[in-house]
Amino acid sequence: MRRVTILACGEPLRGDDAVADALVRALPEPARRLADVRHVGALMPDDLRSAGSPVIVVDAVLGLPAGTVVDLPLDEVASLGARGIAPASSHALPLATVLAIAERLAGALPEGRFIGVAGDGFALGDSLSSEVRAAVAPGAARLGHWCRTLAAQGTVGTCA
Repeated sequence: MRRVTILACGEPLRGDDAVADALVRALPEPARRLADVRHVGALMPDDLRSAGSPVIVVDAVLGLPAGTVVDLPLDEVASLGARGIAPASSHALPLATVLAIAERLAGALPEGRFIGVAGDGFALGDSLSSEVRAAVAPGAARLGHWCRTLAAQGTVGTCA
């Protein structure tokens, strides 16, 4: 089995922006043993380049009802913007741009997934909203599924 790198984005002190940390903490132990977790805050191209493959990027998103779980292959993340959905963390560069730069530098995106949860409140000192708290268990289940799948099979398929 190969190791999976989880890149947890967000600021834990800003309400729903802490959802990546919450998903990682709720990750079932068997899946957690397959992963190396990096808390990156704002994702940058070097984070993806140094993570290797496979990788799972976890972040809060905007543009969907709070608590909605998003699960996509990394190469489909750019399509989120066309649907009015964007990562909520305060990235120096938009996530689609970070992925495009990483792809350009490496010649290809790393194999992997994007797991997001739509948030509602991001003020400093806020806690997770009730909708996001309710989405932690299903989001962690998706994260665990992809840790096991990517570690064992090394292939990325689509999710229902």
